Amino acid sequence: MIIIKKIKWIDKEAQEAEVLLSDNNYCILCFSSPCTLSENSIFEDIIYGFNVENIFKLSQEEYAVEKDNKSYSHKLKGKFVDDRNSILQIGEFRIDLSDGEIPKDIIAGDFIEVSVSRIDIY
Repeated sequence: MIIIKKIKWIDKEAQEAEVLLSDNNYCILCFSSPCTLSENSIFEDIIYGFNVENIFKLSQEEYAVEKDNKSYSHKLKGKFVDDRNSILQIGEFRIDLSDGEIPKDIIAGDFIEVSVSRIDIY
């Protein structure tokens, strides 16, 4: 179960916020606009990778979420579970990577690494 751990308003009037999500194993900082979420509530939606790049297949099973401390960018490692819709699974998180071009040799079931400049909640 993914929980909304924290909401930090960037611009409350414009409903723009940083949202910290956690499944108790991984935490992901997302940008949300419009943000209509509440802290401590359950989050059940897909999140969206923005500016998806540096996509490559891993030689072994690996899950990781590494955030750049100076920006919203993340390096993600996980299981590519849906090649039709470009979905990456890390813990309970399902991340849509359709903003990037997935190499043809990557199929559902492969473990991949990818960089995103931001992760969004719509």
